[in-house]
Amino acid sequence: MLRWFLVSLLSLTVLLLALFGAGWIWIDHRDLAAFATPRLEKKLGRTVHIGALHVHPGAWLTIDADDISIANIASGTRPQMMTLGHLGAQIRLTSLIWGPPEARNIVISKFSGLFERTPAHLPNWRFGPHQNEPRAPLTPEEQAKADTPPDLGNAPGLRNATILDSDVTYRSANGASYRTTLEKVTFASTSDSSPFTMTLTGAYNDTPVSISAEMEPIQDLRKTPARPYATTAHVTSGDMTSDFTGTLTDPVNFEGVEGHTTVTTPTSDTLFSVAGIKGDHAPVKLTLSGDFSHSGDDWHFTKAHGTIQTSTMESGDFTLIEGSHGKPDDVTAKTGFGRLDINGLMPILAPPGAKGSKKGPSTLHADLLLITPPDPDPLVHFELTARQLIYNTLDFSNLRIKGAQTPNRIEIPLLRLDYIGASLSADGRIEADGTSSRVSADVALTHGDIDRLRRVAGLAPVPVKGSLNFRITASSKNVHTLNEAISRADMTAAVSMEKGEIAKEIVEAASMDLRLLFRHAKGVTPITCLLGVLQMHQGIGTVIPLRLRTGAGTIAAKANFDLRRKWLDLVFASRPFSTSFFALDVPVRVSGPFDAPTLSLAKWSKVGRDMLADSNAVTNLPPALQGFAASNACARPTR
Repeated sequence: MLRWFLVSLLSLTVLLLALFGAGWIWIDHRDLAAFATPRLEKKLGRTVHIGALHVHPGAWLTIDADDISIANIASGTRPQMMTLGHLGAQIRLTSLIWGPPEARNIVISKFSGLFERTPAHLPNWRFGPHQNEPRAPLTPEEQAKADTPPDLGNAPGLRNATILDSDVTYRSANGASYRTTLEKVTFASTSDSSPFTMTLTGAYNDTPVSISAEMEPIQDLRKTPARPYATTAHVTSGDMTSDFTGTLTDPVNFEGVEGHTTVTTPTSDTLFSVAGIKGDHAPVKLTLSGDFSHSGDDWHFTKAHGTIQTSTMESGDFTLIEGSHGKPDDVTAKTGFGRLDINGLMPILAPPGAKGSKKGPSTLHADLLLITPPDPDPLVHFELTARQLIYNTLDFSNLRIKGAQTPNRIEIPLLRLDYIGASLSADGRIEADGTSSRVSADVALTHGDIDRLRRVAGLAPVPVKGSLNFRITASSKNVHTLNEAISRADMTAAVSMEKGEIAKEIVEAASMDLRLLFRHAKGVTPITCLLGVLQMHQGIGTVIPLRLRTGAGTIAAKANFDLRRKWLDLVFASRPFSTSFFALDVPVRVSGPFDAPTLSLAKWSKVGRDMLADSNAVTNLPPALQGFAASNACARPTR
């Protein structure tokens, strides 16, 4: 009985070994494509093609597959979502039993993947029976589950893998495509306890890029997300280099990222190319570093500092919040510059057709494009400060500006800066006006020293000392750039001075005081008040009234001017009730270029007489300026 049992057991063992050997040989020579194809089609709900699929048993299970494709969704932009020329891999057989899996000699070649959202916002990477139907928004529980990092506790040990001649493209619902070419990618590690390395040679939207990265061992990868996974990466593209040192809690989805990054480039050619800016550009030297983090929809770049051309960024905090379904992203930026040189940034900022050549930034006339897109993406909120601001030949200090870009509108609730000792504050807005823009602003300037202002304006010296205060309302229509808005502005302004002084001889000369025939008036007389009201249209304007009251007399005037021609026509006269017994009070006209005007008697010409009649008129002011002018003692008409 025992002998029979042993013989039967031995016979069964031999039979099983024979069947296993036969199956081994059968599998080794069998093309499994016909077996795998219908099962994949049922699982994915898509048409699948597999040209050949072979599995070779052994201590290392070898898999070879060729000519694989998976169809796109019905409304996709190309027939296949993915195609694959060849896949080869070896998997340690015992690792499939005892785990975790261990793989080597993985080769992927001629892979092409298109991941897209259709115009109806359907993602083509969603499989199953309802893949062509809109999906209801996820419940909070479903969203929380979707946001949970994958469990990598059983992540396979990867000894070496290579990707050749492949590409991956993401296409957004609005048709924008972002293509990554993978010329050669390698992954390698000698064991699960040794560093895991990656090298990549390829391109992003036809811009060449190379990446090398060294990561912690795969055994540490399996500890995520409880323990962040450390990595260092070095990126080169043309003359640009970038380095990242940090950690990830979800390396598969590039989530939970925290680390320090730097970017350096002497020309920014790569950045121009990635941003889609075509044509010749002057070199833009950039060095920037800061702390980068990403989690979910939130992207942050903080503690940023560096240089852009001759501009120096001392602090920068940037946040991008990805928009939900069908909504734009939202960007918040807060930056602080020591020196902000707009002239040096013109290769980036210059609007189309800007004066000068983009090949040489020094030839570019600084100008800024004023655009208000109807559907901006992203929405932008920003705050910027700079100790020094250079714009064309102007040199400002202590700049602070806040702004926001929303559909069809850019709002600037705060703008402050100092210029030649004066302080300027303003608020304004840029609104869509057909294919152009409409700009409006309210401006206040205080402590404007007369002598410093007249030198900037190119005026001849004046025997008046003191500080001026301005209130301005301005608007421009049908404009495209900042300089165009300034040159075409319609402006109403009031200027006042309540403390100052003027040479006595000027007041006596203005009143035609006969005593000047016998003596030369010396010294100065205090200015009680000064008030001028300006109306300007595209650089051509009128100042009326223009009144100056001193202890030696009151002068009323009217001025016409043209800023583009730098031309002035001024009529002034002393008021008889305010001057001495010896004053003739003869009106005078000053006319001509700013730097070389001529003097004549106002009543000798009709133009002079008409201007003289207007010099005591009361100008209607907009509400924003009425309170400012009314508080000035010179606001009352003179007798």
